[in-house]
Amino acid sequence: MRAKALAVWGTGSGVGKSLLTAGLLRHFRRLGLRAAPFKAQNMSNHARVVAGGEMASAQWLQALAAGTPPEPRMNPILIKPFGEAGNQVVVLGRVDPFLSQLPWKERRPHLEAPVREALEGLLRDYDLVVMEGAGSPVERNLWPDLPNLQVAAWADAKALLVADVDQGGSLGALYGTWALLGEHRARLAGFAFNKFRGDTRLLEPAYSLLEGWTGVPVLGALPMLSLELPEEDGFRHRPRAGSGPKVALLRYPHAANLDEFWPLSELSRFVHARTLEEAEGADLLILPGSRLPAKDLPWLRAFLPLLRAHLQGQRPVLAVCGGAEMLAQVLEDEEGVEAQGVFPGLGLLPFRVRMEREKTVRRTEVAFRELEGFWARLNGLRAVGYEIHHGEGLPLVHQEGPLLATWLHGLLENPAVQRALFGREARGLEAALEELADALEAHLDLAALHRALGLAGGPALTPRKPEGAVPDPPPPPGLILLLGGARSGKSRFAQELAGPFASLIATAEARDEEMAARIARHRAERPPTWETLEEPRDLAGALRRARHPTVVVDCLTLWVANLLEAGLDPLAEAGRFLEAVRQSGKRVIAVSNEVGMGIVPANPLARRYRDLLGEVNALLAQEAEEAYLLVAGRPLPLPPRRSG
Repeated sequence: MRAKALAVWGTGSGVGKSLLTAGLLRHFRRLGLRAAPFKAQNMSNHARVVAGGEMASAQWLQALAAGTPPEPRMNPILIKPFGEAGNQVVVLGRVDPFLSQLPWKERRPHLEAPVREALEGLLRDYDLVVMEGAGSPVERNLWPDLPNLQVAAWADAKALLVADVDQGGSLGALYGTWALLGEHRARLAGFAFNKFRGDTRLLEPAYSLLEGWTGVPVLGALPMLSLELPEEDGFRHRPRAGSGPKVALLRYPHAANLDEFWPLSELSRFVHARTLEEAEGADLLILPGSRLPAKDLPWLRAFLPLLRAHLQGQRPVLAVCGGAEMLAQVLEDEEGVEAQGVFPGLGLLPFRVRMEREKTVRRTEVAFRELEGFWARLNGLRAVGYEIHHGEGLPLVHQEGPLLATWLHGLLENPAVQRALFGREARGLEAALEELADALEAHLDLAALHRALGLAGGPALTPRKPEGAVPDPPPPPGLILLLGGARSGKSRFAQELAGPFASLIATAEARDEEMAARIARHRAERPPTWETLEEPRDLAGALRRARHPTVVVDCLTLWVANLLEAGLDPLAEAGRFLEAVRQSGKRVIAVSNEVGMGIVPANPLARRYRDLLGEVNALLAQEAEEAYLLVAGRPLPLPPRRSG
């Protein structure tokens, strides 16, 4: 069955389409709908690395709001501007060199096929697709409009039109957009005002005027929300100043991936420094990524005396990706990947950076050790993030006195890193998304939107109230055991049983490239809302640390091998684990291989391992509330452990 679709259009850029789309997706998730975000074409230098390549940060955040794994289909075309020099075109997660070289008007015939393919796939795989528009849908000089009107027609979408009250002129902007929509007006299900300050009674006369002029209902006004969420492009972003140390981010002209620094508004007195005066007195200086390091070098060179004085005073500097490239001895770009030439760097790092045509795009994990000074606080921690760069020649992480340089984006989004550097955690994206959905449900008539979409009538479509709400009941405690052969679908079924919020205890260790690739693939397939605890042996301890009431252990097969290698008794450790399950009050889903149905192994150690794993499986099956055997992707329930 084809999904329903809702387009979120705006009266212009920056009116809050991305924010509203994220809030709506969290609202629909609360209703039990499988919803997905979609933006046909996004122009932004803020991108995230996901399974399949890169996608705009806004759609990554919206996927998080929807509780669905982010993927490039949700943003099939990403245009990364080079300033005046052109742009890079990313199609379904991968750079397309051919399209990147074409003039803007000549690209359109090449973009429709991947956009429609991605949209049709999402409409097939989900219940509802919420489609964020681009700019305004009534730039009639650009019609036929692919990212707004054309995709809405393909999906037969209803549309919500939003205006920014804070910019002024919102009544005229909504009416003018409606007037220019012409035959596309029939899609409009409602108007919404955004970023309202003060007494809403002052705005209410505009509701009756709009409804009388257009026949389209006004769903309400969303107040100005004090939420610090990753920004789509960062051009208009002015971070809130929190409390704590002063952190200055040097805002060069082509600064990129600024969205990763959202926690700093809560953890510090955070400023985007465009002048030396704004950066003065900072406790921590940050050099973010850059889309064109060679072009940003002249701007940054004026800050070199400040950087040297800061480092000589043993105050920390964090340089990320393009920011680190500019601190090298030389930037070489002989092929013109970004800006052709050889450019002297600032010389604070003993490396030469060269630009390669092949782009590095991958999720990355780093373990910190042997750091000194301020950065020694990170020793012993592991941090996850992503790499996205053409430059080569720098280590993944390198310390030079108080300067820490890294390719890793997203370092400061890791809660453990936040605690180590600032003594506390930012409240996190989940809390902000919940607050956003609460605000939408409190201030907008979403029931009217349900009716327009044909969703009304079902008991699941009663939204959760932001005040006095009864929380979802915790899952029933107990053990669920999933058995099966290799690639039988055990992990996928565990994910279905666990739902969007779970803690994963991962027992695998990346001891070779093939295993590292397997771990990375499994990580990319998991919901972004899951917590991951890497623990090869101490399952009982990891279970006590797990935050969520549902815990997945994947897998016991490797766990038994790890125990044998460490000289521990798997049966005794299984007993400890079962006792921890009983005491935890959690729902624990344990995954294990059924290895006893094949040929007898040829050596004693392999036979001992097979027998021990079989005994561990049998021990857990005796305790399990439910048990399944996975065969060819299909779960077969095993008989109850005892008759009642």
